[in-house]
Amino acid sequence: MSIEAILATIPTMDPKKRATLRANAEAKLSHPNAGGDARRVIDALDALVELEANALSEHVAGLPVAQRVIEAFTHQPMSETENKITQVLLDNPGLSSEGLSQKLGWGAQSWHMHFGEMCKKREARLWPAENAVVRNAAFFSGILAEWTEESGWKVKPDVAEAFSALGLKAKLAGAR
Repeated sequence: MSIEAILATIPTMDPKKRATLRANAEAKLSHPNAGGDARRVIDALDALVELEANALSEHVAGLPVAQRVIEAFTHQPMSETENKITQVLLDNPGLSSEGLSQKLGWGAQSWHMHFGEMCKKREARLWPAENAVVRNAAFFSGILAEWTEESGWKVKPDVAEAFSALGLKAKLAGAR
């Protein structure tokens, strides 16, 4: 297949095929006689990623917060662990990361790490994480939840509405 034909099919490829094509092109770049074709393929893949990210950004920018959350978790449903870490927060507002981790039978701040990763994976469909106050890095857990020293962790109200629409609601204390 000619390079032009390959480039023309990139937009129709699924993510797995794109990843394979990228890996093959990157492998060819490492050869001493690598031609410009491998670079053209990688550049075309990068351009498509950027185009799709911009289109997604424009799409979600006009949606209300709850709808963004619903779309993010419909597009990429929660894993069993993600369901547990969300449910424990809904059931126990006001706890610290350590307290939420303990409720799950985990140590240290494991809850925080998993919740932040869940948010990070869906950031493109939600909204960008703000920088953390105590360190120069994105505060991914803050995308869907709020933390204060006085009040602990709480799901943001619009996010709680979306989780409810997705079937995740706080369980009554007496129903456990």
